[in-house]
Amino acid sequence: MTLNHFHQILLRKVVLLSVVFILIQTSCKKDGELYPSFNEENLTTIFTDTSTIFTTTIKDDSVQTDIAGTNLLGIYHDSLMGIASSSFYTELTLAGSNVNFGNNAVIDSVVLTMKYLENTAFYGSLLDPMSVEVYRLSEKFTKSEYYAYDTLSYSSYPTPIGSLTFQPYLNDSVSVILSGDTIKQAPHLRILLDNTFGQEIIDAGNNSNIITSNSVFNDLVNGLYITTSTTVNNTTLSKGQGAIISFDMNSTLSTVTLYYHNDQSTDKSYSFIINSESKKFNRFAHNYTNTDVEKHLTGFGFDSTVTYVQALGGLKTKIEIPFIKNLGKDNRIIINKAELVLTINEGSNSNYKALNNVALAGIDATGESVFLIDYFEGSTYFGGTFDEVTNTYKFNIARHLQSLITNNTTDYGYYLVASGSSVNANRSIINSFNHPSNKLKLNITYSKY
Repeated sequence: MTLNHFHQILLRKVVLLSVVFILIQTSCKKDGELYPSFNEENLTTIFTDTSTIFTTTIKDDSVQTDIAGTNLLGIYHDSLMGIASSSFYTELTLAGSNVNFGNNAVIDSVVLTMKYLENTAFYGSLLDPMSVEVYRLSEKFTKSEYYAYDTLSYSSYPTPIGSLTFQPYLNDSVSVILSGDTIKQAPHLRILLDNTFGQEIIDAGNNSNIITSNSVFNDLVNGLYITTSTTVNNTTLSKGQGAIISFDMNSTLSTVTLYYHNDQSTDKSYSFIINSESKKFNRFAHNYTNTDVEKHLTGFGFDSTVTYVQALGGLKTKIEIPFIKNLGKDNRIIINKAELVLTINEGSNSNYKALNNVALAGIDATGESVFLIDYFEGSTYFGGTFDEVTNTYKFNIARHLQSLITNNTTDYGYYLVASGSSVNANRSIINSFNHPSNKLKLNITYSKY
């Protein structure tokens, strides 16, 4: 055995004996004390939930919506938070290259079909009829990213190329006649489009004409704008009415189908698909007139006991904990646990379900969102999921606060935002630090050393 090998074995034994000694010492100490101690005095844990917390409701319209796997359509009138709506833009894609409809093709009808995502994928009330319109885009998709506030120009002359007033039935299958047979398809919406629009497409691939590629087709048809017949500024919906519905536009059921015939031929059809290769994005709008939200945004006369978080690129809350560094001002401290607890305002989610998840991000010197170090511990630890039993969201931020105090870095606050803001329409009204009972609070357990 070499001398170096002997030293390694000896070192392992010393480490093992040290661990055993620490475990024995720890098991003999009183509850509420941390060991091994850093000095001759015992460390005693301290609990506090009195940290001052400031909240500010601000707009959150910088939500990217072209990456959404779901498209939202509808409008609703929230009695507490005003009116919200969603529309969307989409390209159409060829089912294959070199499309030709044959000789003397004549359009019979054009149908836009949109598959409902699922029977529970809506927000609001389905008891009221919904009116929607379809427009032909006069502007191409040219950007690499699209956000909730972006728009594309469309042609409204003389009228939309399609419109429909319907009662949403998300559970009912649809009977469709295909090749003379009646078959049932998954629940979806069908909107009849203008034959002139369809014939123009037919003419581009009629007789000797060929639509060679998507690029050529997109020069002819830029895409569609699918929207509600009324807007957040002119709707007649009463409080509590309306809904926003989720559609799966990547489904094989989501198409624009041309039904046509040729000379002395049977009826034919061709479906332009809308899939993950088709550019599309959601467009959101809000009207907070005569609501407490409006007062929060203007900064005058608002209810200081609540704050707001809303999907659809609506609202987020800025959170500031201005005196948190005072914990370590006179003593070095170890933060054992730090839990931010946010409670839903009583009764605010009875008609409109609260957000299933919210996200907490740090703020940097430029005002941009940054990940907190605790986020990388995983969602189970970090938190943010709505607990229907306690009516709360919770976040564990112990590592972040420890770093903040130990490294004496500048604290610019936090943003509380809706998770999945581009694909759901939920909102949450949360008690602030000024709430008389279930207020926003930060539970901290720490030790001085």
